[in-house]
Amino acid sequence: MMNTTISVKFATEGFLLLTILFFSASFSIADEISNPVSVTTRITPDTFTLGDIATYTITVQHDLDIHPTAPDIEPPKGLELIEKGENPPQEINEQGIDEYWYKFRIDDVGRLTLPSVPILFSAPSQKGDGKNIQGTIHAPEASLEVQALLDLQGSQEGIHDIKPLEDYPLPWMNYFWKTLGVLALSGLFYFLWRKWRSRSASLTLPSSTPGLTAEQLAFKELEELKNKGWLQLGRIQDHSFELSEIFRRYLENRYQFPAREWTTEEIAAHFKHFPSLSKSLKLQARSILTQTDRVKFAREEQTEDEMQPIINFIREAQPQPSQTANQS
Repeated sequence: MMNTTISVKFATEGFLLLTILFFSASFSIADEISNPVSVTTRITPDTFTLGDIATYTITVQHDLDIHPTAPDIEPPKGLELIEKGENPPQEINEQGIDEYWYKFRIDDVGRLTLPSVPILFSAPSQKGDGKNIQGTIHAPEASLEVQALLDLQGSQEGIHDIKPLEDYPLPWMNYFWKTLGVLALSGLFYFLWRKWRSRSASLTLPSSTPGLTAEQLAFKELEELKNKGWLQLGRIQDHSFELSEIFRRYLENRYQFPAREWTTEEIAAHFKHFPSLSKSLKLQARSILTQTDRVKFAREEQTEDEMQPIINFIREAQPQPSQTANQS
């Protein structure tokens, strides 16, 4: 009788545990939002000097019916392209993985930046006519730091020259002036790099149209898109692409971050730094971005035009007159 009671107790506890795990897994899966296509970049190895070879890799993760194309890269000043290729495709979690790699010889010191690269891809049309539509996604920029050889020499304390076989005076003054010249040249490179970096940071975000606020520009673009009548013509993907661009451009101008280059997940994470933006507006922005992404990537049929939710978001998020007066 005791054994039967213990077995029933264990069976009941096991059933409850499985039930809890099942519902927990269901909620976590429902909360996840997978992108139809995403892209990342990396540069190896970690440290570089003049003459080293850097390998730049672009990884595209996509749904199996989306087909990306290897991008052509124009190397910036200081990098020379010597070889390129791609790794065999892989499949992980019912998504394809394509990797494209490029080898560069380093010809300059300082911070070298590979700009954002557009990657073209094709996806099946939702009309079921067997045709493909074309799309574009941008790989984020990547940077590498190249050290001058002088910086890697370290301290020379405790190092002594070998005594000469003959009594011949060493040209210390020549060495002194040469070392001073190298140090001056390295300092000049560092100064120019810092100046270029500060200038690039100020030019990262595009400026809005002069005389128009972020809200006015967005409403103007939305009205122009509405007048095109693409939904009535059946050009649903074209409509969703431009609608997504208008909303992301508004977020750039309004909150000053590169929304058109970031994924939906990166934008949602960035919104955590805006305490003045309500939780409701953050959820609305994520919903708008997710819905327009799925339609423009031909992953979901158009059920509702997202133009009105965008208009509602802009109206609710626009600064109040009192806030505008305080800022001025």
